[in-house]
Amino acid sequence: MNHAQLKAFHAVAETGGFSAAAKTLGLTQPAVTLQIQALEQAYDTKLFQRRGRKTEITASGKLLLEIARKMLRLEEEAHRLLSSIGTLDSGRLNVVASSSLTSLPLVAAFQAQYPGVRLSFTTASAEMIETQLLDFRAHLAVHHAPPSDSRLFGVKIEEEPLKIAVSHKHPWSTKKSVPLRDLQDQILILPFTPASRSEAKDHWSRLLQHDADKIIPLQSKEIGREAVANDLGITFLTETEIQWDSRIHSIEIEDHSLKEATYVLGLKGERHTRLVSSFLELTGHNPGED
Repeated sequence: MNHAQLKAFHAVAETGGFSAAAKTLGLTQPAVTLQIQALEQAYDTKLFQRRGRKTEITASGKLLLEIARKMLRLEEEAHRLLSSIGTLDSGRLNVVASSSLTSLPLVAAFQAQYPGVRLSFTTASAEMIETQLLDFRAHLAVHHAPPSDSRLFGVKIEEEPLKIAVSHKHPWSTKKSVPLRDLQDQILILPFTPASRSEAKDHWSRLLQHDADKIIPLQSKEIGREAVANDLGITFLTETEIQWDSRIHSIEIEDHSLKEATYVLGLKGERHTRLVSSFLELTGHNPGED
């Protein structure tokens, strides 16, 4: 197996087809096909099944893909290291977030400070955040919970009080405060729920006593905010997340102090790389404190 074969395999697996992989690599489709065939023949295994125009990865291919992602990620890391020694004017930083409302200001600040670094930004459901990091699809994540996987680090960068958010069409739109118990009869929109019992123990949602049929789970805060604005239910947001949307009214919680933290997550092995540590420094966190 050589490097060209591994890159061809990775490109086909990630793009889902030989033609798309060829465009990604700047090669012809026959050239990519020959690389895959050579790899399959050398190890007497099938990495892809061709079904008409569809290309499906096999079980063996899926196992190899995990290793290929790690190897190519390390190659990219070596390139970034050699390209940016002494400076931070090149490289690539992939950021994933469970909400763009809190993460985009951080990404924008990093871009302004290091314009030579290529940035990519995506959002993902809370359940997929750690997977994106562990599968080497992202270097960093901005999330509202600490990591549950021991291979990841988590740095709390801020914590804000939560308020009840309702539409201006809602009967509560003139209220200034309500006790938490009054929410039991309301339709509650939850864009995020804890992924584990240990996480739930420290999460504000443990205080809610809602029946499942009165909870609307949604993928992200952005969708949750739109649902509230359209009067589908109520939710919890920080004042920062509410203040820019004139469609939403904020209400204080009388009997509890609910707070939501924001964390930056990443792989422990990349904790002190130049790109990751520079991003953390912009949040006010000094890597030397660890």
